[in-house]
Amino acid sequence: MRCLLFTTLYSFSFVIAFAQPRDSTKNRPAFNPNAQRNGYETYQSTSQIVGAGPYTMVNTIDQRYEGLRGTPYFLPEWNKGLIEMAAGQNYKDVSIKFDALRQQLILLRPWVGNDSIIVNANQVKSFQLKSADGLFYLFKHLPTAKTDDETLKEGYFMVLYQGQSSLLKRITKTLKQADFKNPYSNDVRYDELKTLSSYYVLKPDQTLLKVKLTKKALLDALKDKGDALKSFAEKLDIKSEADAVALLTQYDSL
Repeated sequence: MRCLLFTTLYSFSFVIAFAQPRDSTKNRPAFNPNAQRNGYETYQSTSQIVGAGPYTMVNTIDQRYEGLRGTPYFLPEWNKGLIEMAAGQNYKDVSIKFDALRQQLILLRPWVGNDSIIVNANQVKSFQLKSADGLFYLFKHLPTAKTDDETLKEGYFMVLYQGQSSLLKRITKTLKQADFKNPYSNDVRYDELKTLSSYYVLKPDQTLLKVKLTKKALLDALKDKGDALKSFAEKLDIKSEADAVALLTQYDSL
């Protein structure tokens, strides 16, 4: 009887011991909230996330683009200059830039924390600036010029020669965009601001004529004195601005 009771108690203790739940926290690794932050850390490439089929779309940044080259300004740095206003005032020794892209004169104001402002072109008669290498450039605003192109009245012309007539140079900028994405592109990986120049003759009656720097084009523009001017033009091989200035100087002397 005593042996049977001992056997029964031993069996009951064995069942209770194995019936109790184990403390699993003793062997469980500590919880790391950063082990899987968004579910993508275990992937080796984006193709494992979105697939690698022909219709897969992934937003990526094109690392081939190299930015913008060039400047919108005639001269990139601030230069000392003079502004002659249409109302008669002159502002000397001021820091200015000419934005050739937008055809705007910009004035630096050191007395207002180096703030800069766009000077209203309708209030400007001319401005002159001096480059770092000592060259002087004169620009004029011509709101009363006789021309069919109204946009020419809004900007500025560089004066190459000024007498009874004038030889003028229009300096503008154009943006050429990068071209490398299409299969037959030119593989140009940057946008570029390029300088464009065109030439004009301003007659004494304020007629503004676009010309090329060729003998024929200039003689056509100055044909009111063509016979007298033609003999002088025969001595010139007009291929430069200096040659054109010489022809205009002779025109004004006749």
